[in-house]
Amino acid sequence: MAAVATRDQAVARRLHGRASRLFEPRTVSLEDSILTVWRDLVEQGRAECPVCGGPMAPAAEGGCSGCGARLGSGAEPAPRSPETS
Repeated sequence: MAAVATRDQAVARRLHGRASRLFEPRTVSLEDSILTVWRDLVEQGRAECPVCGGPMAPAAEGGCSGCGARLGSGAEPAPRSPETS
């Protein structure tokens, strides 16, 4: 199978005026979404889960009550196994 690239003038006209950069976001980025959740957790102690939309508490309080997602800084210690306690 072969492929041939051609310049379609109709497509070029439709694309004119769109984002000038390849990766210019048109919607909220994942980073912005997570930072908003993080800010809400810090300021209000609660936020909307970015995974399922359920109520979310800080990771130390269990995270999302809907899906179990947790948002943490990575500085939290790993849970200890019962054998090492």
